[in-house]
Amino acid sequence: MPERPSSLLWVFFLAYFTFGMITNVLGVIIPEVIKQYQLSLFAAGFLAFCFFVAYGICSIPTGLLMDRFGAKPLVLLGVALMGVGSLVVAWAQSYPVMLAMIFAVGVGVTVLQTAGNPLIQHLDRLENYHRNLTLTIGFCGIGAFLGPFLLAFIRGTGRSWQSLYTVFAGLCLVLLALLVLSRFPSLAASGDKFRVDRLGQLLKNPLVLTYALGIFFYVGAEVGTASWIVKFFEGVHGLSAEVSNLEATSLFSKVMPTLPALIVALFWGLQGAGRLVSGAVLNRLGSRRILRLYSFLALACLLAANFGSQNVSAVGFAACGFFTSVLFTLIFSGTINSFTENHGTISGLLCTAILGGALVPPVVGWVGDNFGMHAAMLVPALSFAYVFGLAMFGRARYE
Repeated sequence: MPERPSSLLWVFFLAYFTFGMITNVLGVIIPEVIKQYQLSLFAAGFLAFCFFVAYGICSIPTGLLMDRFGAKPLVLLGVALMGVGSLVVAWAQSYPVMLAMIFAVGVGVTVLQTAGNPLIQHLDRLENYHRNLTLTIGFCGIGAFLGPFLLAFIRGTGRSWQSLYTVFAGLCLVLLALLVLSRFPSLAASGDKFRVDRLGQLLKNPLVLTYALGIFFYVGAEVGTASWIVKFFEGVHGLSAEVSNLEATSLFSKVMPTLPALIVALFWGLQGAGRLVSGAVLNRLGSRRILRLYSFLALACLLAANFGSQNVSAVGFAACGFFTSVLFTLIFSGTINSFTENHGTISGLLCTAILGGALVPPVVGWVGDNFGMHAAMLVPALSFAYVFGLAMFGRARYE
């Protein structure tokens, strides 16, 4: 272990900032994509599907490849896929081509995150790992928060929304150059790898199944909410789905995000802030109580946003983002802590369950097409309800 932070750690801060921006801007480009390609809400929901299905397909193979070839080739591959996919999205003239490239970007992000998370442990002293991982995820949150502002600036200055992906491609090129020039630590092979022979046994374990479903429904609820906030405000409160106010008279007003886009930014920004400030609350109340409290409040805020006035909706969606902040990590860590072995296999199963982020958003879109956005937002609400039920009655070990 190095005695001081490796310079590569700073490169990873930029990497996670970039993938945070790329991942979470989908919610504000959906209205632009619908308009450009004349899509239904259901069809537009496949943007999130194509991105997050990459987690279900690639998480386990990436772990296996990392054990064999090390982190650097995979990190470089991930960033290269992000860059190439973004560049093609910037020029895509058809929706199928765009979906294929969004999938390529999703694969790149999956590979980068799956290889990067354990690598961060080796870029500083071991006792600083949790701090460094929190900071890295914090930069991801900053990128997610700033994405809608960048898109609003691009649209407000008269450029196409696809120009945003040119910026992403440029960031990835800079990132790739920095990574090529960086020295990666040599890692010994892990003895706790994904074990195919144990997979069937674990799939029969009720705790693994119920908590994997918890990850599935949590990610589905998170992405299913954030992806449709802008269209909700348009359909329910009559606000424009434009990300910026193109009819404003001043440049400043043109480049600032509209209320729906701002709420998407706050959803992700407050989620990142919640990860940073919830540590003290966790120490005081304990993980199980916080999982129960935050899952209940996330559900309550979403329901308030769904059925409240315009102002209540704005506050409710933003607050929902804050209360999602620790749900994923608590479900994940509670599952891992409940077993003394096979952590790699369990981790692979839980990461595969991120597939919920691919499957729930199209369902939200279909319900929105047929029954309206009030009914559509009940889909992520039901997903949050499962998480709350798991928090109340689940048997995972926390203390």
